[in-house]
Amino acid sequence: MDTHEDTESATTAESDRGDVKACPSALCVEGALLLGVMTESGRLAYVQPPTRVDAEFVARAHARGRPEARFRFSMPCIEAGCPQWTGDGCGVADKLVEEEPGATSTRLPACTIRRTCRWFAQHGASACAVCPTVVADVGGSETYSSPQARSADS
Repeated sequence: MDTHEDTESATTAESDRGDVKACPSALCVEGALLLGVMTESGRLAYVQPPTRVDAEFVARAHARGRPEARFRFSMPCIEAGCPQWTGDGCGVADKLVEEEPGATSTRLPACTIRRTCRWFAQHGASACAVCPTVVADVGGSETYSSPQARSADS
């Protein structure tokens, strides 16, 4: 995996582009940012500092099964290129906050992507409150597919 300095530079470069949001539930691919590891209790243990994954990490993670069931990754949000995109935002964030109405936390998780996070941009602290409980691999792209994504396939 890359060094801390490389990670900081890459994270800063992404946020310097202004309106680019970060997806906190990306796939395990080379260049993704490792946000955390899912614990046995079902909560995310955030990696400090988050680290860019390289091809070797990706290969080893895939060799041991579905990495998104064990880790959380971040990449730039691809908006309409994602099956979760609703046309207005991330359908995953909408669904999570809808399923946990009133979820708030007086203490937000130690997350390094918050200022560019798509979910935080849409739902603020409510998204942060449920984020540590989210496992990305719970059914693949069909889990939260949006009507816009289905119509684009037609």
